[in-house]
Amino acid sequence: MTEKNANNVDQIRDLIFGSQIKDFEEKFNQVNNALQILENKITKTFSESQIKLQKETERSLEALEKKIDNLSGTTHKERTKLKELIDSTDESLQDQLSNQKDEFTVKLKIMKENTSDEHKKIAESIEAMKIELTETLQTKLTTLSDDKLSRDTMAQMLLDVAMKIQGTDMSTLITEDKKSDK
Repeated sequence: MTEKNANNVDQIRDLIFGSQIKDFEEKFNQVNNALQILENKITKTFSESQIKLQKETERSLEALEKKIDNLSGTTHKERTKLKELIDSTDESLQDQLSNQKDEFTVKLKIMKENTSDEHKKIAESIEAMKIELTETLQTKLTTLSDDKLSRDTMAQMLLDVAMKIQGTDMSTLITEDKKSDK
């Protein structure tokens, strides 16, 4: 087709559909403009919402960071207080343990001294008993001198020695015997 024919076809088309196409183009342009306005409004609203959301997010992050800093500071303070409390309690317990150790050491030393004193007293008492026993045996032996030693005399002598060791005498033994008979 030539250019002339193409123009003719366009002219025929304009004659047949001209008014309708113009109406369609006008409506299409109106719809296109409305869509363009709507798109601009949506883009603007979306941009504003995005900016608002970004600002709100930034504010929330700042508030959250402040809260985290506050919690961190508070936690640090509490940790410091607890450490100080533990340290003071530990020192107190160490002091108490040291005091108790000193008390036990002193008491142990006193008990050792008392035991040592008691041991000396018992040793002296045993030594005195040995001396007394030896003297008693010596006196009894000298009284016997050249006389013949009878069984009764020896029994009496050993009984006297045993009673002295026990710390009793014959009269106490007799009174106890009489009480048990009754």
